[in-house]
Amino acid sequence: MPGLRNVMRANAASCLVFGAVFSTQPAWVAHGLGGSVPPPSALIVVLGIALILNGLHLLWAASRQALNRMLLLYFSAGDFVWVVGTLGLLASGQWITTPLGTWATLVVAIAVGAFGILQFAGWRENGRRVAHP
Repeated sequence: MPGLRNVMRANAASCLVFGAVFSTQPAWVAHGLGGSVPPPSALIVVLGIALILNGLHLLWAASRQALNRMLLLYFSAGDFVWVVGTLGLLASGQWITTPLGTWATLVVAIAVGAFGILQFAGWRENGRRVAHP
């Protein structure tokens, strides 16, 4: 299914770009998000590395001849965890406190949620045609 592969590639590109920024510019990201009470830079670096690994995994999964249903579910679940975690951080009022950081975080969460929904829809729609592990 070419559309689903493109969603996975777009998700991968997002992960790779944000992962590169998070892992190479953690102080800048922390200041942009939290102003005077930023998140720990080390946490941002770890998150950046995890995003890079996830992006590479998404690219690999999208390039396989047959899409793996369990990986689609795994990637969707990860996207939903990101959205729930983001909403939790915003609700807590910690680490993400600047207006720009709040808006940027919400925009990213909406995009990540859309990737998760589209991948989950692909998982459901193609259940009979997508290869099992």
